[in-house]
Amino acid sequence: MLRFNRSAIRVAIGLLVALFFISLLPGKSDEDSNSWRWSFTWPSSEIDPIRRSTSLTEDYQPPIVHQTPDSASPARPEDVLLPTKLVSHQQGWNVLDNVYMANSTLYFLTDEPKKWPKLNLFTSSAHPLKWTDADKKAREPSEWDIAFISPQEAKARWGTRVMAVKDWTFYVNEPNQFLGHYYHWVGETFFAMQRVYASLDPQIDVKGTTKLPHPSRFVFRHIDYPEWIKWAPINWRVIQTLFPSASVETASQWEQRGNLTRDNRSVWRFDQMLMADRGAAFREQLHPGRNHRTASSAWEGTLNSSSRFWWEPVRRGVLRAAGVDETVIDRPSIWANWQGAFTGDQKPSQRDMDVLQKAPTLAPVVISYISRQRVRRRMIEADEAIFVKSVKELTARRKWKFNHVFMEELTPEQQLAIAAETTIMIGVHGNGLTHLLWMPLTPLTTVMEIFYPTGFAKDYEWTARVLGFTHYAIHNDTAYTHPTEPKVHYPNGFQGTQIPIHGPSVAKIIEDRIDGRLLPQPGW
Repeated sequence: MLRFNRSAIRVAIGLLVALFFISLLPGKSDEDSNSWRWSFTWPSSEIDPIRRSTSLTEDYQPPIVHQTPDSASPARPEDVLLPTKLVSHQQGWNVLDNVYMANSTLYFLTDEPKKWPKLNLFTSSAHPLKWTDADKKAREPSEWDIAFISPQEAKARWGTRVMAVKDWTFYVNEPNQFLGHYYHWVGETFFAMQRVYASLDPQIDVKGTTKLPHPSRFVFRHIDYPEWIKWAPINWRVIQTLFPSASVETASQWEQRGNLTRDNRSVWRFDQMLMADRGAAFREQLHPGRNHRTASSAWEGTLNSSSRFWWEPVRRGVLRAAGVDETVIDRPSIWANWQGAFTGDQKPSQRDMDVLQKAPTLAPVVISYISRQRVRRRMIEADEAIFVKSVKELTARRKWKFNHVFMEELTPEQQLAIAAETTIMIGVHGNGLTHLLWMPLTPLTTVMEIFYPTGFAKDYEWTARVLGFTHYAIHNDTAYTHPTEPKVHYPNGFQGTQIPIHGPSVAKIIEDRIDGRLLPQPGW
């Protein structure tokens, strides 16, 4: 049984009474100083970390910061339900303001849908790309993928329950069959996205200077993060080093956004969006039917609004992050005022030829051979040995640098450094030639792609020429270039291990290219 000390109780009661009367005494006014009156708060100088750590005067008042949430209430529907604006439209590659998403469906808010391009030129169902009639039909988007919505319907459905997603979103609606592949992602999808985005700033200069902000996020609609980084780590590297502040949302995060709006009574509004869709880019065979390239509509649709140096912000950003020497990165600046090209699209002018003749004296000549001899689709072993010997002898005689590399043995930094310094890149048709993306734009830059005789594919040929490079297709001892390149063809032996190559002939082709002796073309 507890026993209480009566004296202690009396003392406690006395203290409480004394405190009560003390609290009734008049204190100094708040205007004179901080009151000493009994309180369960401390003077502001005790709680303000800024005042504790500085010598501010006693009359300092902490600044009042008015924080207004994005979903500030009350709000009017006309303030948050902004019309969707089509900024730039190319089949499969589109730039828009104010794109809405609810329950995973995209919405364009407009009261004039008939004035817009067809919705299947914006997006698809992301069904895998196969070419049967059934597969083509399955790629058509449904109303669950994308739809128009009128301002009246949007107001009735969402009211002011709009969650604004600020700044640039790069939205990729592509089946996962391509996203894990170096060329198909960086050399096609992202390549096209950069082309369209860069067209918004036609003043990009040779050093890659641009007014365009970095995207705040990438959305990969149909792949999860582990799968995204598993097969081609360089894909992840390019995005994360180029845009270090950008978040990456994959299928799981997009599904969560959809779940939050699954009742369709609230909506996400993406303020600025670049939409990429491979299926839509191939729609109706308008562009791929001519050149077999996914990114072609992005390229052709922006010819009149793009800088010659549209790829430089990407190339320079990736190479700097890899630690490549700045003098190597900046090599295109030597020819900043030259507007020509040796892509075969037009006959070179006399000035072009003068620039070409002088070029080897202005920058080191580097020949890089990317070997595929340890994987499928490779040269005949004996032929390859003679080829390597011939090129080594040539480069030693001319005092040029020769890189003979197996890219799979090198770190990403080493791979990028080799590509960045390369004047002529040589290799059998294959993913390793994607490294042409990091080569410098110069009068001598050339990709020499080795095929099984009569075989040809447009992948690297088109990409090289779009970047302003020369491309040679090599059939054993003969070179072809645009506009007289072979027709697309995949003969028996195309994917095999018996691709012939005549080393001395290829060495002569390399030397002629550096010395300014171009392949003859009809009518030139």
